[in-house]
Amino acid sequence: MIFTSIIIILLSYLLGCIAVGYYLVRWRTGQDLRQIGSGATGGRNASRALGRNGAIATGLGDILKGVVAMSLAIIFKLDTWAFALVMIAVLAGHVWPFQLGFKGGKGLSAAFGAVLVYDYRLALIVAFVAIVLFVITRRNDLFFLLGIACTPIVGFFIGDPLIIVAGLVALVGIILYAHRDNIRGSIKSSSIEKEL
Repeated sequence: MIFTSIIIILLSYLLGCIAVGYYLVRWRTGQDLRQIGSGATGGRNASRALGRNGAIATGLGDILKGVVAMSLAIIFKLDTWAFALVMIAVLAGHVWPFQLGFKGGKGLSAAFGAVLVYDYRLALIVAFVAIVLFVITRRNDLFFLLGIACTPIVGFFIGDPLIIVAGLVALVGIILYAHRDNIRGSIKSSSIEKEL
């Protein structure tokens, strides 16, 4: 079982490395998405080169990576610790794809797909909280990310095992790290507004 778990975890990382936005933009325009806008390979940056349809296709493809990775963990009946590592691995592959010089996306879609399959209640509650915070404030991504940061707390309160909650802490840590420039920019713009 440990051997199977290691194989699925490695496969999850490789699935995460499939940078959907990067390959769509390369195929449709010949451009390197890492040289456009924020340099990330996710849907938001893909929209700069391909418009809304490109963003949607990228987002769905990235969600699918998480769905497939966690589905494999379920099909092979992995232990709970391996489920947590599968979530982390698919996210790590998305954020740090080896074939693109470890420069990928920011992870929200891939993480959402994995969490959705593991515990749909958790994914839907966190998505709802994040969207509500974003809609209420309508200011920047900071509040959306604060909603995402609630994931381990929500997981704990709905009864997910502690090893999963620990995995969710790691997941949130990676996502926040990937969004560090956005967070700094949001804090800086909020500070400037207060001064004005």
